[in-house]
Amino acid sequence: MSSRSLSQLAIFGLLLIGGVGLAIRHSGRVADRTALEDSLWRLTYDVQFKATGDRTEVRLALPSDSDHVAIETENSTNPMLSERMVRLRPSGTRELVVSTSQQDNYRVTAEFVARLRPRGGWGEPPLQNLSGDTEAKYLSEERTIFPTRNADVLALLRRAESETTSDGGKLQWIFDHCSRDLKHAADNSNDSVLGALRDGSATPLGRARLMVTLCRAAKFPARLVTGFELRQQEQLQPHTWVEVFRDARWLPFDPVYGHARRLPNEFVAARRDGEEIVRTPKSAIAEEIVSKYSIVRLGPPDSVLDRTENHPSQVFDLTRLPVEMHEVLALLLLLPFGALITAFFRNIVGIPTLGTFAPALFAVSFVYADGTSGLLILAVVIIAGLAGRVLVGRLQLLMVPRLSIILTTIILCVVFSVSALDYLNLTPSANAVLLPLVIVTVLIERFYVTTEEDGVGFAMQLVAGTIGVGAVCYMVLSWETIGHIILVYPETHLITVALFIAIGRYAGYRLVELWRFRDLVKTD
Repeated sequence: MSSRSLSQLAIFGLLLIGGVGLAIRHSGRVADRTALEDSLWRLTYDVQFKATGDRTEVRLALPSDSDHVAIETENSTNPMLSERMVRLRPSGTRELVVSTSQQDNYRVTAEFVARLRPRGGWGEPPLQNLSGDTEAKYLSEERTIFPTRNADVLALLRRAESETTSDGGKLQWIFDHCSRDLKHAADNSNDSVLGALRDGSATPLGRARLMVTLCRAAKFPARLVTGFELRQQEQLQPHTWVEVFRDARWLPFDPVYGHARRLPNEFVAARRDGEEIVRTPKSAIAEEIVSKYSIVRLGPPDSVLDRTENHPSQVFDLTRLPVEMHEVLALLLLLPFGALITAFFRNIVGIPTLGTFAPALFAVSFVYADGTSGLLILAVVIIAGLAGRVLVGRLQLLMVPRLSIILTTIILCVVFSVSALDYLNLTPSANAVLLPLVIVTVLIERFYVTTEEDGVGFAMQLVAGTIGVGAVCYMVLSWETIGHIILVYPETHLITVALFIAIGRYAGYRLVELWRFRDLVKTD
């Protein structure tokens, strides 16, 4: 197999392994984060009733899924009762129907385990169109509950229409009136719409009923929704809010808590188009119904609690290391990107530099330096190094003693420069001194070696190229977001190696050469 084929195979293999590694690590991190954020809640229905006829039936509205809540388990207990599940149309409410033909007192317990995911992810309800019958149902009048044709209701609606003309503004006016303009009434007060209009105050249920009535009178399809809020309570009361059909979806409004168009993630709907969790039909009525509800938060699974235990796979998780090491590790992991940038500019663009890693190291010296003091220290290092190199060059010494003398000169100048900065209350950090000191000292010696071998002109080209490419490397190495990402996903460098191979196989013209010989191209 030729070297070209081997290179292509290596590139493909590295890209494949790197991509698979990134996918596995990302899915694992998402799973861990989700497990930490998720919470489990047990919702319990405790329903007691008395069966009085040949056929008695009780219907329990079951909690439904949403984008943030998923019902994982459902259990009900009473072997003396027959059970069946039904889904009501068009509301979509699920009901557990328990029935019996034996006259006696009965008790039904239903338990539901709900998973709350604050970030969501289970999907929003799809866009939909209401059929003619469905729209008519949610616009219809129910005199005892939604008196849409009542004179007081129509008068209030005309007031809304006089203050706003758009449908959106009218809907917002209705919500604001039901949420803010009505006073709070005692829980045992009248829940009726007419009572709320007459007294200027309403119970939570009265507010929801009034909003549905006004929306239907304004030709906005609307319905009541009854459900629960996931918070730990031993004696939980169902909560009723409103849904209005607008823009091909049902929008929630809660005139009690003031939520509009979106509810908190903790809200779980049970019965849509109704205000009772438990009901009994008139054809099979039950008596003395007593319903109690409770919510308890469950503990996290063992897999979440055991995450702190040691496992060999943790070696590949660099984020577990002490936080004070993250900055250094991130910078080390960014160095291959600096080398990649240098390789691109040298092999593809055609810009020469003082060595392969010099631009990246030059950029590192500024990443650790702190602005003004770093530039000042760097200037002192360069001036002292150049001056020392000129003076020592006349002695015709070997390279190692010569470099040592230059290093000593630079250190003395830097130490006294730091003292001067401290005198001016501009004390630089240790990082701003040490790295520029070491890196630039090496670059100065390399510059003079190149000067002696290839001339001053070529050496200056290398210096200019090193500074230019180093500036690009600095923009990448100083990018904290990239550093954090590469610390989390170090297998990204498998893709970096694949890019190195691709650049190494490049044998075409460099961009600088195309520009340099452009006159020949025009002549041809």
